Amino acid sequence: MINCPICGGKTLGKVGSNQFYCRECFMEFSKNKNKIIAYEVADDGSLLPYENKLENADVKAGN
Repeated sequence: MINCPICGGKTLGKVGSNQFYCRECFMEFSKNKNKIIAYEVADDGSLLPYENKLENADVKAGN
């Protein structure tokens, strides 16, 4: 179980391989090892790169 790297929320949905959607802050993110790439979901459903840098964020199971 992982938490959202943006808001810490626990209600995540999986939308693809290593790609998740947070139902609390409405952000989508993908993870590879310790690197996280976050996206804002636009009104038309397209993904826009999240401006806040999450390069040092760490995804840990159970947190």
